[in-house]
Amino acid sequence: MAIPYPDWLPLAQKSNKNVTNDTGFRTDQPQVGAPIFQKLTDDLKASFNLTWIFTAAQHRAFYQWLRSPNYLDNANQWFSMRLSTGTGDTGLEMQELHFTAYPTWNQSGSTFTWAGTVIARELKNSDDDFDDILIELPPPWASWLDIVVTGYPDNRDPESLPRVP
Repeated sequence: MAIPYPDWLPLAQKSNKNVTNDTGFRTDQPQVGAPIFQKLTDDLKASFNLTWIFTAAQHRAFYQWLRSPNYLDNANQWFSMRLSTGTGDTGLEMQELHFTAYPTWNQSGSTFTWAGTVIARELKNSDDDFDDILIELPPPWASWLDIVVTGYPDNRDPESLPRVP
């Protein structure tokens, strides 16, 4: 079971906008003809380079969370933390992560900056449930569909579906 990231600490920032995914297929290039692609797996990890910026008190708590055998046990345990997958409107998604190496930190005055690379065994993305809608309907339709399903933000249309509080 993944160890939860302390909810009172600031979330990590992606230090770059890249997510590195594994390749789930093998390519063979014959002497003649087109390349041959062979699917190997759907079990693909995603890697993120993350940065945390802390005050002294937050740094102290994060450091203990990493080291303590009751929590990450020197970064040896999987942990859960909200992280943006960078896929549009889904925002922050709960991901199960693991450090690939012990993260490093430096101090500048009273600011502590931690940096580390994490992997996610499975990239959770709430857009996956709506792949056909997102792919098949061009951008103007997405906003119309939202109004049809949830109604106008100011509730001016009494015939749209009722909102669940």
